This record gives sequence, structure tokens and C-alpha cells, in this order.
Amino acid sequence: MLENLLLRTAIGLLIFIHVNAQNQLVEVATSPEYQWNGVALTKNGRMFAGFPRSAGDATISVAEILPTNVIKALPGGDWNTFNPINSTENVENRFVNVNAILTDVNDNLWVVDAGMIGNRTIRNSAKLIKINLQNNMVERIYSVSSLNPPEGFALNDVRIASQYAFLTESGIGSIVIINLQSGRVRRVLDKHPSTKFDAPTVVRVEGRKVLDENGEPKKMPNNNLELTPDEKTLLYKPSFSYNWWRISVADLTNESLTETQLGDRVIKGSETMPTGGTTMDNEGNIYLMDLERRAVWRQKPDGSLSLIVRDDRIIWGDASDVSADGFLYIPVSQNNRLPGFNNGVNQVEKPYRIYRIKINSALRTKSVSVLVLILIFMKFFVG
Repeated sequence: MLENLLLRTAIGLLIFIHVNAQNQLVEVATSPEYQWNGVALTKNGRMFAGFPRSAGDATISVAEILPTNVIKALPGGDWNTFNPINSTENVENRFVNVNAILTDVNDNLWVVDAGMIGNRTIRNSAKLIKINLQNNMVERIYSVSSLNPPEGFALNDVRIASQYAFLTESGIGSIVIINLQSGRVRRVLDKHPSTKFDAPTVVRVEGRKVLDENGEPKKMPNNNLELTPDEKTLLYKPSFSYNWWRISVADLTNESLTETQLGDRVIKGSETMPTGGTTMDNEGNIYLMDLERRAVWRQKPDGSLSLIVRDDRIIWGDASDVSADGFLYIPVSQNNRLPGFNNGVNQVEKPYRIYRIKINSALRTKSVSVLVLILIFMKFFVG
């Protein structure tokens, strides 16, 4: 508890000393009606958004955001036609509840279908979809039905390596590994504490506790993940956790290791804060969407933090992306205002927005090592 208190205090000081001469956030897109929780960019500047069904709406699920702010559903056909109220058929070939999108180095678009709406698991719908953006067509579907997912199982986010896809599963807490060539699917670390909700964390956004519909602190198991540029290390964390967990890709893909042996190779990584979304650039820097402070931080590979922006408009910054020309794109999901995160009350203010900020400017931001601040505070308060 003392360590968490010191970390929070140090982060607060970093915000205090950050000098920002002008408002750096620029609004680039709005969604008048439906929530988005992720943005993905191609090298030539195409922008895509993912639309979850956190509020149960019959939304489009994946769309391209055109320069005129026109939101165009992708890829066409029946993919965006599932209605959570009355649809039951062909869930294998339709988006049921998209929770993440990602572009890879070859400008393919990857889509994670959670396979769950609210607390209801939709059988045979959890999957990873690869869309070829040369023709905007679905190239391959990776179903996870072979896992016989238990009730409550929900895919969350994804990172793509040369041979594998790694996904967080946030309903129960685990990591899912897909061999992109063979399609073989494995689920690991489903009983390891690193993938579980880190009680008794209570997160506050906009000054209010994040509570479920029963008025209890919201529980969110394994959620955020990043893959280092060399594809050697996977980092992951529950959204409300205060640290990353690390494991080598070699160990994750070594099927001869038992669950116990694999769990023994998980390492507690650098400390952070409760985060809505994260993304990593080509140099291994992670951009953290700080929930409680409505801020964005950059965390270097050595664990040090620097503040990029703190702005009240960042109301649950979610799965962001870095553009080829050096901007960080931040979708604002307002998750904390939805009934499932707000004690059953809907306080969303439409439209939903995406902002961007030139992250190169962060190089001119005063940066202080959190470790140094913690040591100073420990000396002052603890003696």
C-alpha cells in the first residue's frame, strides 16, 4: 500500500511540474451516436475505429473514418449486421462485439471479436479476423472455439508477431496464443495471479469510483498488452493494475512447458498506473492512457515516465495508435460513464471524440524519473 501511495504521489508531482504552454490536443473525428474504444492507422494515413457494444447498441462494429468525418462500415457484406437483440445466426462470420482493432507492418487490419455482450457469452463468436486493406476483404478468420471457452470468457486486445497473435482475455483472465500459419489456439496463464483483477484497487475517474451495476468496485482482469519491437517479450496488465507483467515470447510459445513452469517465468515489470489503453512505438516506448488523472504518459523501456498531456477531455482514453508522421491518436470512450462502470447510471455525453497530439513535443517536456521521486519521498516520509 505504501509503495502505491508513493507512486501516486510521484506521478502527481510529475503533473505539477509539467509545463504546457498551449493546449496540445486536436480533435480529429467524432462519432455522433456510437461509442468507439480503439483507433488504428495505416502507414499512408487511413484511419479505422472499433465500436464495441458496451451499451448493447446495434452499432456498426468496424469502420473507416474518412477525411470528411464520414464513418464508413468495413468490410461490407454481412459483417456489420449482427443485432444483439434479435440476431442468433452466422456468428462465425459476423462481428458480434468488437473490442480491439490493430494494423500490422503490412497494413493488414486485425479485429478482435470478444464473443461476449454484457455478461452474455455468444457461443462460437469469439475470434480474430484479418482484413486485407488492399481490397478491404476478410482474408482469414481465426476462431477460438476449439478452446471450448467457459462462460465469462471474453477476448480483449491483440498484438501481432511474425508467426503468432497474442491476445488478452479479460472476462476471466488469461492469455490466448494463435499460430497464424496453422491456426492452432492455446490459452495459458488462466490461473496465474498476473492475469487476474488486482484487488483491492478502487479506481476513480472524474472524481467518482468506478463501480459495476451492483455498486461494487469494477473488476477487470487481464486487458492491456504490448509486444516489444524485437518480438522477444510480451508485456500485459489488468487495466486497474499498478505494474506490467513480462514474459518471453520463447517461453509463451514453448508448448513443452507446463502451466506451473510457464507461470514461474512470469516477471513483475515496471510500475505504471490504472490505464484505459496503451500502445507502443517502434522504439519500445509505451503510451499510457492514465484513467485517474485524464492524462497521457510515455514510459521508456527502462520504466521511466514522462508526461505528454493532461487534459480534462481525456475521459477514459482508450486503445490509441501512433501515426507514421509522429502523432498519437487518442479515442475517448467514456467507459466510466456507462452503466456497467458507473453504478448502473448512464452519463455519457455524445458525441464520442478522437484527438491527436504530436508526441515529438514530449521530448521538450520536463521529465523526472518516478524512481528518483519515490526515493526522495521515502527518505522524507519514512526516514
